[in-house]
Amino acid sequence: MHDRPVVLVFGAINQDEVARVHRLPQPGETVVTESIQSFPGGKGANQAYAAAVAGRGEVAVQMVGAVGDDVAGADALRSLNDAGVDTTLVKQVAGRPTGRAYIAVAEDGQNLIVVGLGANAFVSASNLVIAQRPDIAVAQSELGSAATEALCGFAMRVGARLVISNGPAIELSSEALASADPLIVNEHEALDLLSAPTWTGTPEALADTLRFHLGSRSVVVTLGSAGSVIADATGARLCAATKVDRVVDTTGAGDTFVGALVASLALGDGLDDAVARASRTAAASVGWRGARAPLSIIAAGSPT
Repeated sequence: MHDRPVVLVFGAINQDEVARVHRLPQPGETVVTESIQSFPGGKGANQAYAAAVAGRGEVAVQMVGAVGDDVAGADALRSLNDAGVDTTLVKQVAGRPTGRAYIAVAEDGQNLIVVGLGANAFVSASNLVIAQRPDIAVAQSELGSAATEALCGFAMRVGARLVISNGPAIELSSEALASADPLIVNEHEALDLLSAPTWTGTPEALADTLRFHLGSRSVVVTLGSAGSVIADATGARLCAATKVDRVVDTTGAGDTFVGALVASLALGDGLDDAVARASRTAAASVGWRGARAPLSIIAAGSPT
């Protein structure tokens, strides 16, 4: 028995190399920067970090993944531990580098990202062998279909609530998608999953159509500054965005959203309240550089 609800996050752990640029380059174009900084990152690690901080010690968060036996790996584990994440299920892969993400961030906060998997390529179902049953299991698509399916299968076997953050959109089994509660995507990813080049209907209709098409228990489609749309058995409805006065860096805002959402669900909130809290937390995070806002910012955005 656990004295706190348990969230298990299965995903990538990276070191982010961030270049600040005046504007993002066009294909074939070179831009020059005077500033390159390193930050802890990776979709899985970012979500685990946000879930632990947003849970304010009332949610136990376990990270499942892999790092290399290098300085970047040690730094990644230290950052997660400092946030209160249990990293005992993260394996170190000898002779392999920790994953890297190379990120260009423009003055308006928009970004371009290229990811090198490194040790993340060794994350598989074997990482879950000693994992205990969590209340919520969280997967992202950054590790590819096989690894994501491993987590989905684990969640279904042990009866954990499955949350899938499918960005970038990848092909998953109908069983996995049907078990998602919720499936979280942005507008572009929703269209990819529907094989639709454009959408002329309302955002609510998009989320409802996606849920019907995939059979997911619930769907959350994020709309950036326009908010989010929730679709479940009761219908589709819009959750308004939180106003942001200044955008510094949007990197990791989606991961912060997912982490705060699952922490809220773990604490017993309904999906609407969880999305509202996640929206506030993600909005607060874009005022800071790097994929992870300071602990105090995420905690302040997610009242318990």
